[in-house]
Amino acid sequence: MGASLCRGKNMQRMLCVLSASFHFTKEPKSQDALHGRSAMLRCEVSDPEGVAYRWLLNGQSVSSSERRFQEAGNLKFSAIDRTLDAGNFQCVATKNITGEEERTSEASFNIKWLESGEVTLQSPASEAEIKSSLSVTLRCDIDGHPRPTIRWYRDGVLLAEKNRKINNKERTLMFPSTSPDDNGFYYCCAKNAAGQVCSSRNFTVTIIDESYPQPVVKPEDLVVLKNEEAHFHCQFTAEPQPTVEWYHENELISNKTRCVKVTQRNTGRYRCVAQGPHGPPVTLEAFLRLAEIDDMLMHQSRVFTADSLERVSCRPPRGHPEPEVWWEQEGQRVPAEGRVYQDGLDLVFSPTRGEDSGTYVCFAQNKAGQRKQELMVTVATAPEWIEMPKDSQLEEGHAGYLHCHTRATPDPEVTWYRASQSISGEDVRFKQFPNGTLRINNVEVYDGQKYHCESKNEAGSINAHAKVIILERLKFTPTPQSLQCLELDKEGNLQCSAKGRLPPTIRWSKAGILVLSLKPENTTVYQGHTAILHCQATGDPSPIIQWKKKDKFLEAGKSRFQMMPNGSLIVHDVIMEDTGSYTCIAGNSCNIAHTSAELYVVEKPVQHSMSDDEKAPYKMIQTIGLSVGAAVAYIIVVLGLMFYCKQRRKAKRLQKSRDEPEMECLNGGAVQQNGQTTAEIQEEVALTNITATGNNKRHSTNDKLCFPRANLHPITTLGKGEFGEVFLAKVKTGEDEKETVVLVKGLQTRDEQLQMDFRRESEMFAKLGHLNITRLLGMCRETEPYYMILEYADMGDLKQYLKISKSKDEKGKNRPLGTKQKVSLCLQVAWGMEHLSNQRFVHKDLAARNCLISAKRQVKVSSLGLSKDVYSSEYYNYRQAWIPLRWLPSESVFEDDFSTKTDVWSFGVLMWEVFSFGELPHAELPDDKVLEGLQEAKLKLSPPQGCPSRVYKLMLRCWAASPKDRASFSDIVTALSELPSESKV
Repeated sequence: MGASLCRGKNMQRMLCVLSASFHFTKEPKSQDALHGRSAMLRCEVSDPEGVAYRWLLNGQSVSSSERRFQEAGNLKFSAIDRTLDAGNFQCVATKNITGEEERTSEASFNIKWLESGEVTLQSPASEAEIKSSLSVTLRCDIDGHPRPTIRWYRDGVLLAEKNRKINNKERTLMFPSTSPDDNGFYYCCAKNAAGQVCSSRNFTVTIIDESYPQPVVKPEDLVVLKNEEAHFHCQFTAEPQPTVEWYHENELISNKTRCVKVTQRNTGRYRCVAQGPHGPPVTLEAFLRLAEIDDMLMHQSRVFTADSLERVSCRPPRGHPEPEVWWEQEGQRVPAEGRVYQDGLDLVFSPTRGEDSGTYVCFAQNKAGQRKQELMVTVATAPEWIEMPKDSQLEEGHAGYLHCHTRATPDPEVTWYRASQSISGEDVRFKQFPNGTLRINNVEVYDGQKYHCESKNEAGSINAHAKVIILERLKFTPTPQSLQCLELDKEGNLQCSAKGRLPPTIRWSKAGILVLSLKPENTTVYQGHTAILHCQATGDPSPIIQWKKKDKFLEAGKSRFQMMPNGSLIVHDVIMEDTGSYTCIAGNSCNIAHTSAELYVVEKPVQHSMSDDEKAPYKMIQTIGLSVGAAVAYIIVVLGLMFYCKQRRKAKRLQKSRDEPEMECLNGGAVQQNGQTTAEIQEEVALTNITATGNNKRHSTNDKLCFPRANLHPITTLGKGEFGEVFLAKVKTGEDEKETVVLVKGLQTRDEQLQMDFRRESEMFAKLGHLNITRLLGMCRETEPYYMILEYADMGDLKQYLKISKSKDEKGKNRPLGTKQKVSLCLQVAWGMEHLSNQRFVHKDLAARNCLISAKRQVKVSSLGLSKDVYSSEYYNYRQAWIPLRWLPSESVFEDDFSTKTDVWSFGVLMWEVFSFGELPHAELPDDKVLEGLQEAKLKLSPPQGCPSRVYKLMLRCWAASPKDRASFSDIVTALSELPSESKV
């Protein structure tokens, strides 16, 4: 029953009793519980749908912890605490939709507990005041619920009420009149429903009497390692001097108080017993134990949600002495206060954050050694989409793919549903990949369903739907029969129906008419030779061919007759009797056709040899004729080739003059797209030494591009590279003397290898002519230092452009570079590198810093090589050479092996730079760790934020461990061309 406040017509307040829509089927009940043991309070309602439960303790909300937590409607306790769990618990159930609330009756625990305590002196006030004949009272400070029963012991012997008063209620032991006979070692033990304990600290009664032995040095409990030495000390004073004896358990040990090598059999209770001239002996006890510590569990893991209060207990191992316990993270001890702190044995997160993920170690240590237990903490983040499933059209009979890519911590679990039914991993028609992609191995028409993808982990879940439409392949339904029999001169029906993604058009044609496609011909053959009669036929069903001579069928493989699979008849070693008519008969179940041919066998004529006199004139004429004919043919071929080459060269020049506008060279000569001057179009440019002069028919391209040094007007220095200084300069080109900004690289080193590389680079840019590769415009070689003059772009290098684009984005402006624009930048570099690799060149230092970009976003592959200052952090000194470590594969770094495939690896890193706005690859790792990762083949760049999965897969193809598994630049161009890109480039 529920109650609510109502108002009548006169607005008078009244209490209306309404019937509740649900009621409790199980309510918590008061119960007994033991301190430190588990317990549970139950709470269930009749209609649990849409009902939320919460618990109250003394009217306050109960928060969940590792010790006390809510499971469904029940409240569970892993360890009852007599202090924290004291009070009245109440379960509150609330309907989420209506807000209706119901409460159970209150319930509490009758917690039974027993806690050890000390034996203390209640009277007199101090030990010094204890004297003979005075009253002495000892108190046992063991407490518990229910009230425990107390028992008193002296020197290990249970005491009876003789000359002593034992008050169980007050937990006291009273000596009305003490004497030396009462001297001894007193302790108490208590017992109730929670168990039994003895006092943690005991009391020794010593009545001063000079004739009674008085302890001066008392033995202390010892904990030692195995085979370690142990030594007890015990000393008494009395008049006369007492006798002292030692006992191990109850065995006299002849006053030996020193154990040289302690073993397990030496452990136990040791008693030091002193005997005076009269009175009972005085006994002092001590225990010897071996130091020990048990092992801990090696590993445990916990997954928490963010912004929650979490507590993890470290259960110490059993040991002597009691182990000290503490927590550490990354070698640092967890403090006793802060957001993450140690509270007793517990590690507390208040609250959890994403950066708390990691490994924590619980240490336990005593004299026997140290033990540790690792705790792997993962702060879960909810899944988020990388690629959602999309409505797809799949072709029947082919493999189909549905993508469901998400990321989260820990890795989410992806489940696929087909028409609300989960797809089993045992279904061979489907395969689910670890990244969430679902493959339908062989798409069928009935696979056209609605598919549901769910990705979840401890922090939450996301889901999405995709509709699959099946593109049916063209097929007959049903498949026509290969053979149908119809009655002659009667009407017959042949059924033919088909279906596909589009309504098919059905046409009938008469096929299968038996046709002799190759008929035998009359043949004449010499006696003893081999005769062949050809016969082939086509039809449906496939016809069978037989041969007949005169009126008798020939048997295949018998005698000299052989019938080939294609229908031909071979007669070996023909004789005169084989002359006659041969008939080829072709037939199937629908028709028969035949044709005949004559075979004539004749005797081979006898040849008469010519005399030497007859042969000589004939041979002379034959020789002269062959020689003259060969000479004439050779002259005709040469003249024809010369005429053909001339016409073709002329046509090419005309075509280039129409299609390719000439570019002005810095020295005034016209330069074609391939970087050569008009005068040297017909000459091959070889990668030879820059100073080679050799053959007059071939000249180095650099000799054709000489430019006066005086016409260079420096603007600003860009930096310094391996060759020397790199700067921008202005030059005047053309008749109108229009000023152009160019890039100038100087050769200022005496290193022969670097000089050779400088020449190789200049020759490469001279020979390469492509829209996406920097052109070599000229060389200054009249004096040192030599200068290489290259084309420059107004926006500078691509690396700086990407960083500027990122900073604009962070300031809140519209993103200047979207995915299409990034794909266009990568595609242009791929075009340039495809041309470079087709010309059998290797770049060796492909990166965003070595590409130029214009204001129109036109990218050109270049080689600024600013390795000494501007981009020095991107180079690494390895084996006395500066290398772009983070852009190179392992074979280039460790084997000095450079090829087009190593440029492909670098291109993959360049794509990563473009999509990460110029970030440094592996920025979180120092150079030596990058080197180590390359050597162990464990280095891998993660996908940049917002990078399409198809682009990242292309990057992974570029980073294949084996060069032969990497994509070619032609493959890369094809893959990028299929992606949407900016149309203006």
